[in-house]
Amino acid sequence: MKKRSFKEKIIAKGAERMVMTIDEAPAYVTLEKPLEQCKVAFITTSGPHLKTDPPFNVKGDHTYRMIPGASQPSDIMITHDHYNHKPADQDLNCVFPLALLKDLAQEGVIGEVGPRHFGLMGYITRTDLLMNETAPAIARQLKEDGVDLALLSPG
Repeated sequence: MKKRSFKEKIIAKGAERMVMTIDEAPAYVTLEKPLEQCKVAFITTSGPHLKTDPPFNVKGDHTYRMIPGASQPSDIMITHDHYNHKPADQDLNCVFPLALLKDLAQEGVIGEVGPRHFGLMGYITRTDLLMNETAPAIARQLKEDGVDLALLSPG
């Protein structure tokens, strides 16, 4: 019996929409100005969102939650049950270091903290929607905000 590839196994389970291909190499961009002049935003799939926002669907969610740069750790919670986030519940900087970005801006290491940051839930069953809807929407908002550098972190 022929051994099936990972892609074939996924398709056999009826999850064709999860199979994605990348037809071109990722773009690498050189920073055009010194870090101390850059506006920086943070994006993570660790499941953070404002307590006032609807929680993520832990059975699979491609959507995002916008987190204002002025938010305090006490304004934010984590909805994600596919990893142990108890340490992050005690110190949000473990997965969403917005407070550390603020410190870096105050110290002059970075120019400023972006006005919007983005939380996603890392269990994303519809990667096609992530690639075709969610990621472009986040990119548009980062561009509107004049963000020079986005830091990405998995959950």
